[in-house]
Amino acid sequence: MCSSDLDSEWLDITQDSREINTGLIHPVSRVTEEIVSIFSDLGFSVAEGPQIESDWYNFDSLNIPPDHPARQEFDTFYINPGDQNGNNSISPNVLRTHTSPVQVRFMEKHGAPCRIIAPGRVYRSDYDLTHTPMFHQIEGLVVDEGISMAHLKGFLRTFLQAFFEDPNLNIRLRSSFFSFTEPSAEVDMTCRQCNGSGDDCRI
Repeated sequence: MCSSDLDSEWLDITQDSREINTGLIHPVSRVTEEIVSIFSDLGFSVAEGPQIESDWYNFDSLNIPPDHPARQEFDTFYINPGDQNGNNSISPNVLRTHTSPVQVRFMEKHGAPCRIIAPGRVYRSDYDLTHTPMFHQIEGLVVDEGISMAHLKGFLRTFLQAFFEDPNLNIRLRSSFFSFTEPSAEVDMTCRQCNGSGDDCRI
């Protein structure tokens, strides 16, 4: 700035500076923090594990057989490290396809009883208009004496009531088949639009 500019222009150095927008927490991070907070209130602790997993932790330890479709390259991102000579005789690693390996690692280290949730990024070679190759997942694990499906339903209902801030929200467990959990169920919850009445509800 030259001296003529200083003589002709006026600057109030006591004026407040412009407001600086510092941004916000990402919506996925906010939701994850909220979910962790609710489950923490229910007595759960958070367990974490690596995003690059061995084939054993990701599949074998969970009784997923070698010929299962989830183990094919069109569904899983494989990372084969090989050795220093470039030989690929070493068991491949994968980008974890679920957070279930975290449960295995936690049980190996701490045993039972336990009450944990395992939030984290997971990866699947599956992308179209409704899927992305990386998404977030949260799994829960409770191991103790006397635990039943009634506890699962109670935890899920309490969580959903807190998450949606609706103490009257109800759920039902619908029997289903998943080859790696027995018994298996899917969860339905009260419609947030019509409150379960079904009257002209398209949701």
